[in-house]
Amino acid sequence: MKIDLQHLQQWVGKTEQQTDLITPAPVAALAATLDRDEPPPRNGDPLPPLWHWLYFLPVHRQSQLGPDGHPKRGGFLPPVPLPRRMWAGSQLSFKRALTIGSAIQRV
Repeated sequence: MKIDLQHLQQWVGKTEQQTDLITPAPVAALAATLDRDEPPPRNGDPLPPLWHWLYFLPVHRQSQLGPDGHPKRGGFLPPVPLPRRMWAGSQLSFKRALTIGSAIQRV
């Protein structure tokens, strides 16, 4: 298998941006799943640390998925013909506390 590394250079440093709204329903659902005894979440309440993972869920049409169920390669992901994908890591930074009812952006 030959991979054209020069062609793949155009994907280096690529970013994606997405917006979402922190709604109370996913927070209430996770709190119930974790059997947490607390009042229902309301607008303005702080989002517990790392619960941002409840948002920015990927949405792709069936026709845009590859055979492994992930988005087809060649858009945001480079067209590498290797059979496995993995999350190699990331870095998180929050400019301020996330609160329920807030519009948020992921870059």
